[in-house]
Amino acid sequence: MRAVSSVAVLVGALLLSATAPAVATDGGGGRGDRGGDVRGDRNGNKLKAGVSGAGVAGVVFDPPHSGDGGSLSGRQANWSPPPCYYAPRWSASEFKDWWDNYAKNEAYKTDPDNAQEIIDSHDETYGENSRHEDHNIGREDEGAWWTVHSNPNHPDGSTASCESRIFWVDHDDTPPPHPNSPTPEMLAELAYAEVEIPDVRAELSPAADAQKVNLATWVWMDASDLAPVSVTASISGYSQLSATVTATPSHVELDAGTGDATVHDGCDVGADGAVGRPYASADAGTAPACGLTYHRATHDRGPYPFSATVVWEVSWEGSDGSGATLPDGEFGTTQDVTVQEIQTIVR
Repeated sequence: MRAVSSVAVLVGALLLSATAPAVATDGGGGRGDRGGDVRGDRNGNKLKAGVSGAGVAGVVFDPPHSGDGGSLSGRQANWSPPPCYYAPRWSASEFKDWWDNYAKNEAYKTDPDNAQEIIDSHDETYGENSRHEDHNIGREDEGAWWTVHSNPNHPDGSTASCESRIFWVDHDDTPPPHPNSPTPEMLAELAYAEVEIPDVRAELSPAADAQKVNLATWVWMDASDLAPVSVTASISGYSQLSATVTATPSHVELDAGTGDATVHDGCDVGADGAVGRPYASADAGTAPACGLTYHRATHDRGPYPFSATVVWEVSWEGSDGSGATLPDGEFGTTQDVTVQEIQTIVR
């Protein structure tokens, strides 16, 4: 059993390393993909040679994160997406090339005393005379080799619980049961950080650079900026397994940027999809449901950092009919507010 154990340790170290050489990742697999040669599988999915740890490898997000908006930050402290997951990494020829031109040499560097035993064990399982007949070269278009991937969106980057296996999955099949095999729920958790949240800036009246001491400020956001947003996550080449995550705005939390202010926090998303409303002349002398009142001028202390954070309720629906909720997420923007004293002349 020494050889099997050594193979697992070697493979795990190489697969979870961000410095490993080219491996297969999906061209739509999240932000941060790094160049490479593009090819296509029999289902028409574009696959790109990339690097382990570059984006959420092997997972396709539709629509892909454009980078123009933001990503959700979870509000539940004890929840985080999975640290690792199984997904396609190689075609048959890529797996053979990875072993022949990289991993085999690394065996001698990593564990020279057992290198030959590791190589013999690999050849017995995947080589020319194995049941896979030379890494399944003859089945190049029928499936892909799956391995473990680390999740770049995991908060602490820990891969301590990540087991490493290599197994073949036909394109029309589903992966075998395993704690790190993708399910609709796991795909939803991976997609959480890929939901693109609009970069919404709150409108203020009076304007941010013209605030007055003890004069109520009306805050609002238009419904057009607060529409629900969704993303569907699927496995490259295995579109029968997917999950759609939808984030719906719930309310907005205001932070005046100073303790010398009163916050009017009735900032729920209304039936019309908007938050708050602009000031109107008929509102003179009244306090807004959503807004704030500053009680001290900024003077030479510099502007106050006013922030408006949109809280989003998140749910998901899987390709198998499953579904549930995920922890609420948030995304906020900050703008400088200058508060002036109102000068009056007493005669």
